[in-house]
Amino acid sequence: MICKNPATGEILRELDPTPVELIPELFVRSRKAQILWAALPPKKRAERLKQIRETLLNHTDELIELITQENGKPRLEALSSELLPSLELLTYFAKKGPGILRDTPLPLRLMKHRKSYLNHFPYGVVAILSPWNYPFLLPFSDIMLALLAGNSVIFKPSERAPLVGLRIQELCDESGLPQNLLQTVIGDDSVGAAVITAGASGASGPDKIFFTGNIENGKKILRAAAETVTPVSLELGGKNAIIVLPDADIEYATSAIVWGAFTNSGQVCAATSRAFVHEKIIDAVAARVAEKLSSLRQAPSSQYDNDLGPITLESQKAIYSKQLDEARNRGATIVCGGNFSQDRVFLEPTVLRTQDTAGLSVFTDETFGPILAISAFKSPADAVEQANRGHYGLTASIITKNLSLGEEIAKQLHVGTVMLNEVVYTAGLPEVPWGGVKRSGMGRAHSECGLLEFVNLRHIHKPRSRLFIFKSLWWFPYTPHQFMAFRKFADLYRNHWTDKIRAFPHFLIHLVHFLKREKRL
Repeated sequence: MICKNPATGEILRELDPTPVELIPELFVRSRKAQILWAALPPKKRAERLKQIRETLLNHTDELIELITQENGKPRLEALSSELLPSLELLTYFAKKGPGILRDTPLPLRLMKHRKSYLNHFPYGVVAILSPWNYPFLLPFSDIMLALLAGNSVIFKPSERAPLVGLRIQELCDESGLPQNLLQTVIGDDSVGAAVITAGASGASGPDKIFFTGNIENGKKILRAAAETVTPVSLELGGKNAIIVLPDADIEYATSAIVWGAFTNSGQVCAATSRAFVHEKIIDAVAARVAEKLSSLRQAPSSQYDNDLGPITLESQKAIYSKQLDEARNRGATIVCGGNFSQDRVFLEPTVLRTQDTAGLSVFTDETFGPILAISAFKSPADAVEQANRGHYGLTASIITKNLSLGEEIAKQLHVGTVMLNEVVYTAGLPEVPWGGVKRSGMGRAHSECGLLEFVNLRHIHKPRSRLFIFKSLWWFPYTPHQFMAFRKFADLYRNHWTDKIRAFPHFLIHLVHFLKREKRL
């Protein structure tokens, strides 16, 4: 298994894949480590996150270099979009995590002599399979929340970024994480399949699967998980819209469009790769976007002065060509870009414009690259209708000075996150949930919602004290007075108060007769 720099082709390291026959034993060791780890109170587990944060800080510069070399993104993005959000996540959950995992009381309306509460407990061993485009932040976030919740982890990084994945393992080991609590496997899809199906033969396997990737692989995981009824959390990408209303400041809007569509060279699940711009300002917006793109520096990330890195994944280039050819054939105008570099390492930042968007793959299918499709809209309702087309529902953005109108539109968009006058970045906020609807996936990362994805829910119901332990009214043997007491009790749910008053004496009479017969009074 050869790890290369996607910009230069330089071989960084050769690795031996994890033998699939060893994976069942990894689960056995993981389960033993998890039992001891889960016995620690959440506050103790949260303290370990602070130790990992310190270790991460000690290695920040080398991690920036590694992410840049293996993934190709600019150094600033490695720092600002991967490492800083990871540090913030550790800080937030080390403080807030134990409170989120605390038992939650459930007030009872009728049964005042009893108490109920929710108790959270870890799944056990979770499998985390991560992508290549954010090789540190995405798996690291899931791993930290899994550990905080009391799980152990079998982690498979993308075969396109295994060195970053192995470095996460080393950071956790260096911080003193117990042995076998996090175990990293490397390899291609066959290794990932072996992790997912480890429990199919009755052996120890994952208790929950967390996968970030494309729809087709997500479907395969769902089918495999169905065999063992294993719960799954999926983040499967997006085709995200940015809506620019006619009152928007054009300078601000075009800067948001350019960064939202082209950060990490567009290789972002949350990239705003569809721009719907009001017809009154679309000409000015398209021209200014092209002008700003012309000043961006596209080069290997060996220095600190590039804005756009290379195309990381070779297979993506065929998707770009297909989408661009289809758009040209349908009459779309290429506003700027559209050409690969001579060595095909880079695709020029590309903007195309068309009004014929129906069924056009650049508007419906995930591009995952430096291509922006622009179209006009006439009214907010038209913008909403166009933005809601398609089978993805991850994020959307709205650029406007009218925040009230922006919120009104936001509540009509079928996505997991809507940003007003911002783009992309909320995946780096630990306080807010991240995830989508429709085919963008199921489940949430980050926030209280994300942490609770890593625990089972247990309801505990008990008497308030030993003084309140007595037989329930609905236990055997059944009697006519018992039935009539319950029947009149049902009438107490009627809407009109006079009906309630008429029913109440009959309820009491039958209840007293029943209790006397049972010698409870």
